[in-house]
Amino acid sequence: MAEQDRAHPMKAIAHRTLVRCSVAAAVVVMLALFWLAFDFFLLIFAAILFGVLFHGAGQGISNLTHMPYAAALATFFVVLAAVLTGGVFLLAPSVVEQFHSLSESLPKAWDQLSSRASDSRWMELVMSQRDTIREATETTGVVSTATTIMSSVFGAITSFFIALIIGICFSLNPSVYLNGFVSLLPLSYRSRGREVLLHTGGTLQSWLLAKLLEMLVIGVFTTLGLWLIGIDLALVLGLIAGLLSFIPNFGPIISIIPAILLASLDGMNTVLWVLGLYAGIQAVESWLLTPWLQHRIVEMPPAVTISVQLLFGVLAGTLGLILATPLAAAVMVLTNQLYVRDVLGDESVEDPSSDA
Repeated sequence: MAEQDRAHPMKAIAHRTLVRCSVAAAVVVMLALFWLAFDFFLLIFAAILFGVLFHGAGQGISNLTHMPYAAALATFFVVLAAVLTGGVFLLAPSVVEQFHSLSESLPKAWDQLSSRASDSRWMELVMSQRDTIREATETTGVVSTATTIMSSVFGAITSFFIALIIGICFSLNPSVYLNGFVSLLPLSYRSRGREVLLHTGGTLQSWLLAKLLEMLVIGVFTTLGLWLIGIDLALVLGLIAGLLSFIPNFGPIISIIPAILLASLDGMNTVLWVLGLYAGIQAVESWLLTPWLQHRIVEMPPAVTISVQLLFGVLAGTLGLILATPLAAAVMVLTNQLYVRDVLGDESVEDPSSDA
């Protein structure tokens, strides 16, 4: 009898050890899977962003018109298709033509800028790297380089349409996916899990709407400003500025490069005007637009945003850089809700979407 009593604690210890080892092994397997399929998870997250955006639009139309959600979502897709089709017919010829002109003008602008800078010693050092890049290109082969670029562009377009299609599927019946995920949680956590998921989705939805409005404002003002300055390719440069503003910090820097190169063909005065325009638009965005939209945007310290962008850019390239900020915003909301509030018991954490 005494031996049986001693055996029970040993069995309990062995059972707990087995459970802990199993949990640890499952965590390791999940982390390894996440690491190996990192691009796949980013693609799914992009699809979730599309689904959240489409669901918000459909729900908004349904609330305004009292239409059933399915009919409201269908109305949104019809209106969106009509707007995109009209935009393609009206703007596509001009955009394509300006993109072609831009691809021809940028090399000329670079050569002209190089010749102007040839008298400067420190610029000579910078420009000398162009020969190194050219030699590397010739070594690897122009065809190989072009193939790599085309593969990257084709891959990005393919990923975009895959995420779009999956996002549409998410938006058609979001409750199926939400209920399916919640059903994987223990019974005692399902109510809280549903609340946190809905909260995170609402925050991402508000963030996306605010970001799209910000992109539209930046694109329109950039186009109008460049047109007033007298830049011929104002439409395509404004389109580039609007699209790249989705990427904080790095997007505006990338978008100003072609504008400065193109302006350099008209002289330094034009370059200064372009620099002033872009600086003014960024100032308006930082001091007026962003504070107005702040209740819809998860506020993150700049150092955190840049660090996350660099990390995801290294791990997943362009796709990681694009999705770094919304993914970091989602992680911050989950951390605040699941760790700071539930684990630490700190109820003083502000809800970033409470005013949305």
